[in-house]
Amino acid sequence: MKFNLNKGDFDYTVPLVVAFSGWLVLVGYLYYFYIQYSKDIVALVVSTDGTTRTGTLLVILAPLISSILGYALSERLKLYRKQYLQELHFKNLAEDELRETLDQLILSFVNALDSKSPWTKGHSIRVRHYCLKIAEELELPAAQLELLAIAALLHDIGKIGTYDDILNKPEKLTAEEYAMVKLHPGNAVNILAPIAQLGPLLPIIKGHHERIDGQGYPDGLKGQELPLLARILCLADAYDAITSERPYKACMDRQQAISEIQRGSGQFDPIIVRALVAAHGKPAFDIIVP
Repeated sequence: MKFNLNKGDFDYTVPLVVAFSGWLVLVGYLYYFYIQYSKDIVALVVSTDGTTRTGTLLVILAPLISSILGYALSERLKLYRKQYLQELHFKNLAEDELRETLDQLILSFVNALDSKSPWTKGHSIRVRHYCLKIAEELELPAAQLELLAIAALLHDIGKIGTYDDILNKPEKLTAEEYAMVKLHPGNAVNILAPIAQLGPLLPIIKGHHERIDGQGYPDGLKGQELPLLARILCLADAYDAITSERPYKACMDRQQAISEIQRGSGQFDPIIVRALVAAHGKPAFDIIVP
């Protein structure tokens, strides 16, 4: 997030008010004596009353004094504004560097995962694409789109701790092997947890194999217990798995995949399924940018 200077951060109204206040005092003073005693400024200056004469002279100087004070205040504000802009510049540089480092780290994670198995190469990129298309149909705000995109790229990072022969096994997994695969959402959380900036992603990534009927893993979350972005990721992940070839199965075409997902009503949020179907019917759905 960029740090920006807003229009109201430095308001020069106060110096202007101070600068003109002396003129207001002078005009008010002269007007008062003219109305009350029919005396103009000359009469007040040459008045025999020493107090009136001294007060009039001070009031005559009021515009000069207020102008000096207003100018000094304006210059002080300009100095603060310059210092603020310098600090802002350094904050933005630090933010840019941090974001660039984080992006490179995410890319490294994705490359490391892709190198694990030729069968899942590009899976995270495609899942991110499907997630964003679903989220756009749901009209989610930009901040959530960004969060979802990063979570989609990193959702399978926990598989780094899974043996390659299990990921590439053409036969059905044994109960023990499947139990090991089911550890990957929790493994992902353990891998990413030390990076504080990725904290908001953890519930999304951990929940990408949960089901709204409570039959998913690792926590058996049900219905609204599962965060919205995790429900989107769950569906996008399943859609890509169905439409991709694996060592243990052939891929379905996209229309078959949609029919399969619609039949799995107990697994996915119906609202998100409808959003997927709506996005699926648009040409941009098939354009996947790496």
